[in-house]
This record gives sequence, structure tokens and C-alpha cells, in this order.
Amino acid sequence: MNMKSFLIAAVLTAVPASVFAQDWTGPYAGLQIGGSDIDVDGAPLTGEGPSYGVFAGYNMQNGALIFGGEVDYDVTEYDIGNGAAEVDSTTRVKGRIGTGVGPGMAYGAAGIVWATSPELGDDNGLFYGLGYEAEVTPNVVAGLELLQHEFSDYNDTGLDVSATTLKVRAAFSF
Repeated sequence: MNMKSFLIAAVLTAVPASVFAQDWTGPYAGLQIGGSDIDVDGAPLTGEGPSYGVFAGYNMQNGALIFGGEVDYDVTEYDIGNGAAEVDSTTRVKGRIGTGVGPGMAYGAAGIVWATSPELGDDNGLFYGLGYEAEVTPNVVAGLELLQHEFSDYNDTGLDVSATTLKVRAAFSF
């Protein structure tokens, strides 16, 4: 079983099956920390590294459906090809849609990601993934988010880059 399959299975098995009644409507902001696994097609390069950052968004709830938008920014220490290239930061604009599950919310996410690299330049790509967050206190939630990023022909280099990230997140809801 590869790392991506293992991480997806771990997140899905950690989600309880019972429905949870909570109002998720409103703004939120928080901190996240995680890591990545990077593959580059077109070159014998792989990479990994930690990241940490901030995020803010707004959720709306209509019955069991929860949807909203979010912006996040990560400072990254992604090393590709044992020092051949680095990724310094990523910024994402995402849409989220989910439902109450167990003591929290399970959701899918998709959007646009921008990456900065001193060696390869800056470029944008697409991402998709899933997450789960649960209430810790009435105004604090904690969760996990697994995202798959795809950059086609990164900055006209001929390299197709894919990155899988797993993040632990904590947010304060207003």
C-alpha cells in the first residue's frame, strides 16, 4: 500500500458514522502544520518536507449541507531532488463542501494553489482532497486535511509536479 492510499484509509476510518447536529455557519481562522510527499514527472526527482501556516474562511450551513470558502498560506521547507530545488511557500484558495459526521464535519475541498520556488520560479496548479474537523470547545475545532496538488508543466519547465500534503489544523470560530 503506498503512502497516499494509507493516508486516505486512515482519515476515512477515523471518521465515525453517526450524524452530528451542530451549526457550522460563520467565519473561522486558525493554524496548520503538516508535511508533503512530492513527485516530479519528466525528471528523476522526488521530495518531501514540513510546512506550517495560517488559514481563514467562512462556512454556511443549509440543513445537513455545509459549504464555504477558505484561503490558506504555508511557509514550506519542501526539498526536491536532495537540494536540486526548494518550494518556499504555497497559497491556496479553496471551496469546501461537507456534512456533519460523528462529532464533527467531513468535507471535500478543491481549488487553486500557487507555489514559489527560488530555483523553478512561481506557478499555479489545482488541488483536491478531503478533511475532517471536530469541535474541541464551543469556539475551537481541530482536524486533519489531506490534499493532492497537481502542477502541469511547472513554470514552462516541462516538469509535471504532484504533491500530497497532510495537515493537522486548529481553528477558532467567531
